[in-house]
Amino acid sequence: MPLCRQGCTGEVSRLAILYQVAFPPPFAEFALHCETNLDSSCSSSSPPLPVLGLGGLRISSDSSSDIESDIDRDPNSATDSDGSPLSNNQPSFPVEILPYLYLGCAKDSTNLDVLEEFGIKYILNVTPNLPNLFENAGEFKYKQIPISDHWSQNLSQFFPEAISFIDEARGKNCGVLVHCLAGISRSVTVTVAYLMQKLNLSMNDAYDIVKMKKSNISPNFNFMGQLLDFERTLGLSSPCDNRVPNQQLYFTTPSNQNVFQVDSLQST
Repeated sequence: MPLCRQGCTGEVSRLAILYQVAFPPPFAEFALHCETNLDSSCSSSSPPLPVLGLGGLRISSDSSSDIESDIDRDPNSATDSDGSPLSNNQPSFPVEILPYLYLGCAKDSTNLDVLEEFGIKYILNVTPNLPNLFENAGEFKYKQIPISDHWSQNLSQFFPEAISFIDEARGKNCGVLVHCLAGISRSVTVTVAYLMQKLNLSMNDAYDIVKMKKSNISPNFNFMGQLLDFERTLGLSSPCDNRVPNQQLYFTTPSNQNVFQVDSLQST
């Protein structure tokens, strides 16, 4: 489907994923750019719609080692929408997404001082092999989702129980840490899914909220596709994005209205 400046969020998102899967880099962005320019229905005076920079989003080729796939996706190697490297000044502590929901990495899950500081008593471990370090102490409640950061993995099957676990922490006025190894792919996917369901947000808007808080996020494309399917399951797909055209940088551009949507959940 051709794209134009007034294109729909869902269609652009799906095409971005389709082209990345179908074309090896660096041809994916070129192919999508060509598709954009071929749209005869668009005004010739309107520049093509900016599309997602794909440099930081990778599909690993081997699922045998969870650690290898995450090291491959080092948070400092992520890129912004224009392909330029993101700042290395990423937070070295869990990022607060909501007052009770924190997004972090494996290191955060092993730091008792950090867990105590943020009131975290629930820990959602989105890896198959990282240990739940304090499980036997009885002070923390753990849930482990045995998923590797690989295109063959079905993370969406665990969305319901992950969301329920986060809600349980919220109901008990406890903080919950969602982490994987690097804190940029699997844990981000679960966090985005949670925001989609609890705030009735599209995938793009939920992603934007997390991106505002933690700029180096980079879920693999298979997980993004699963989030699109989850969006349809929740009935959240909308014909067109309601943001002004020059702000439609899909998956990357924060939307000001999201601040109010987050506040609505924080106050409940």
